[in-house]
Amino acid sequence: MTKRTNNNFHGKKGRSGAPRENRNAMRHGLKAGSLPKDAKYIEIRMNVIRRNLEDAVIQCRGDVSIEDAAYIQTALRWERHAALAQRWLTKQYNKLKPMEQLKFSHEIASASAKRDAAISMMELDEEHTTVIDALYARLPAPDENPTKLI
Repeated sequence: MTKRTNNNFHGKKGRSGAPRENRNAMRHGLKAGSLPKDAKYIEIRMNVIRRNLEDAVIQCRGDVSIEDAAYIQTALRWERHAALAQRWLTKQYNKLKPMEQLKFSHEIASASAKRDAAISMMELDEEHTTVIDALYARLPAPDENPTKLI
């Protein structure tokens, strides 16, 4: 027998709907958006990046909050901006003056930095040591345990 609760749940708790930590349960509705047909590869790439970011959040927290979804969307918009700037720079490179080429290059770099800032706002690697952390970690003193770096 199904029981109806205040949140309009129809089914058996724990047995109905998408499994926990499954993307099918998400309903945030934020998308990367459509691009022209000749830029479809960028749209496909954005969807792959979105799924990868969602998977990282799910692995870290168990689900994607509205705040996480907003940061993911922001990161995607900046990545798309960089990808479109790269596309236009590549297509029009020979027609652009050096300062125009530099402007496109600047837009690509700026969008990448802003994408990275949006991703870092999600604090996904707080508990994990990154490669950079390992590279710049303090070396242990001779009397310390050499396998543990801080």
